[in-house]
Amino acid sequence: MRRALCLWVLLPAATFACQCQLTLPVCSQVAANDYVFVGTVEKIEPTFLDSWNAGQREALDLLNSESARAIADRSPAAFAKLRDAYLKVFPDLPEEHKKRISAATSPDQLADLFYWILDHGKRVRLRVRTMFRGDEKDKDDDEDHSKFMELWTAFGDCGINFQKGETYLVYADDDEETRVIATGSCTRTKRLTDAGDDLAYLYFYKNSPDASGRLEGFVTADLLFQRNYDTAHYSGKIDAPVAATLELKAPTGPRYAEADAKGRFVFDGLPAGDFTLTAFAPGYPAETRQLAPAKTVRLTKGACGMEILVAPPATPAR
Repeated sequence: MRRALCLWVLLPAATFACQCQLTLPVCSQVAANDYVFVGTVEKIEPTFLDSWNAGQREALDLLNSESARAIADRSPAAFAKLRDAYLKVFPDLPEEHKKRISAATSPDQLADLFYWILDHGKRVRLRVRTMFRGDEKDKDDDEDHSKFMELWTAFGDCGINFQKGETYLVYADDDEETRVIATGSCTRTKRLTDAGDDLAYLYFYKNSPDASGRLEGFVTADLLFQRNYDTAHYSGKIDAPVAATLELKAPTGPRYAEADAKGRFVFDGLPAGDFTLTAFAPGYPAETRQLAPAKTVRLTKGACGMEILVAPPATPAR
């Protein structure tokens, strides 16, 4: 079957899982990206690639039907109708992209342009609410002096499924050669509603730079965690998690946190200095049973620390 008749495969194909070479915890992600901000989506272009566009299937059916007609008919009139269908489906393409469609001379060329547009991705305009990291001068000012950012994201699983009117925490990079700002699913970009852990860190990052360090980690019963733990793909969980209360001793006094069901704990808003981290059984301080040897942790200003504490199994192996 010729490619011009196979445009329907684009939507199923876009659901394939994206393979990320690296995923990071929040503080490492902040340091790795050029821009970190909260913004509300004002516009998504082309609208055909908006995953929330209810007319996407109808538009795709139009392209397929006109493509089939143009191949069967092979008349200039049938091809002109196909080309007009493309321009109707993509009315908000940049002018140089529309010129490519207008200059096409065959259904196959139009099909190739269709996939080229797909590969190019979606352009998303966001009204910036809070800028945590980035150069203020790189933002656009509109007539009422509100701040906007325009960025690109891939169509499909490797992109962000932005929704018009929804607010997001965005991590994005600026390509030095093209000046294109882009984000994707391998970053921590997400709906603001789902970004509580990131926002806790960013609060101190923005408001208390001298005390913006984070210490996070896990408590596990897995003695082989060093072999099994994937440092390149942060997931917020660990094998064989152990319930525990963590004590962090600092010059300003002790602080406490409880490991969650995934074995993870977090301390935010830490200044530079030396700390002592100890894991106790749940119920501390009513119960003072220590689960793992204390660790000394040194943090520099704004540093991100990661520690894994190994607790004994609940039932000793025989």
